[in-house]
Amino acid sequence: MTGKYRITTRKIFILLLLIFLIPIFLLTSISIGFYKTSLYDIFSVVQHKICGFLGLNNNGQINSRLAAIVWDIRLPRALMALIAGVGLAIAGTTLQGVLRNPLVSPFTIGISSGASFGAALAIVLGIGITGFSVYMVVINAFVFSLIAVSLTLGIARIKGLSQESIILSGIAVMYLFSALVTFLQYIAHEHDLKTLVYWIMGDLAFSNWKRVSIVSPIVIICLVLFKFAWDLNVLAMGDEVAKSSGTEPGTVRLICTVLASLITASIVCMTGPIGFIGLVSPHIARLIIGSDYRYSMFCSALIGALILIAADTAARVITAPTELPVGVLTAFLGVPLFLHLLLRSRREVWR
Repeated sequence: MTGKYRITTRKIFILLLLIFLIPIFLLTSISIGFYKTSLYDIFSVVQHKICGFLGLNNNGQINSRLAAIVWDIRLPRALMALIAGVGLAIAGTTLQGVLRNPLVSPFTIGISSGASFGAALAIVLGIGITGFSVYMVVINAFVFSLIAVSLTLGIARIKGLSQESIILSGIAVMYLFSALVTFLQYIAHEHDLKTLVYWIMGDLAFSNWKRVSIVSPIVIICLVLFKFAWDLNVLAMGDEVAKSSGTEPGTVRLICTVLASLITASIVCMTGPIGFIGLVSPHIARLIIGSDYRYSMFCSALIGALILIAADTAARVITAPTELPVGVLTAFLGVPLFLHLLLRSRREVWR
């Protein structure tokens, strides 16, 4: 009992430490940039805006340029990084759990390629699901990412929604939409091609309060996935054990895959494909806190948020005053980190 209590205490301490780091990373991200801001500036702008929103009296004046940089640009961008990091990490943890494959990511089942094809249709051909709209690219990306997932699950359902059938179906759908995107790149004009390539890289530069408000509800979906933590623990021991414990593997896989896909699609349509967050975060969480999904899912969410906030901050600073797309930086960081974790870990990933 003492040993179990010590292990649980250690896990809780790690989670509290990661929670403590979140606001530090957020404030650092908001304060760093071409236009330097202090913590006092940040709190002053936030207090001024909140008091104005609530109809309270505001004492003193806030520099309009400072307010625009902090409130309209950096704060929504940092919050988008937080939400996207949490969502992609939880989606990755869930999919790796239901498919019992540590190499699975949210994009393995075709979400990225489907969203890219939807965006390409809007950018290159001007074809949108809802006709001409400011958010035509976003809506197209969201709808086609869901179409890709539906195709994956529809094909896999023929084989009973086993983990192998979902992975193989996802790979087939991914290559299908990738081929269609390649064709659209081939016929695109130079300006459209540049826009498409930049979108496919994944970036947070276009984040604003409206986009944050649209993506924020995915946090609720993330909370729903936490209810399946015990089912994921049982699935890790095999389908037969899961059935004997009262868990229906096919139903759990379907619900979790749909919810994880919805989370990823909501994020990708706003930011473009940002890879490796949903792949690396679950691995780091399992290494530092173990395989129990009641803890590792929450840990993975916090790690995903920290990684994406840090990566976006670095992307703004490395080549200042220009910016790198954050998807490029996560790829550079994700590949060696993933290989390092893969080669260093000598124990079995699934217990």
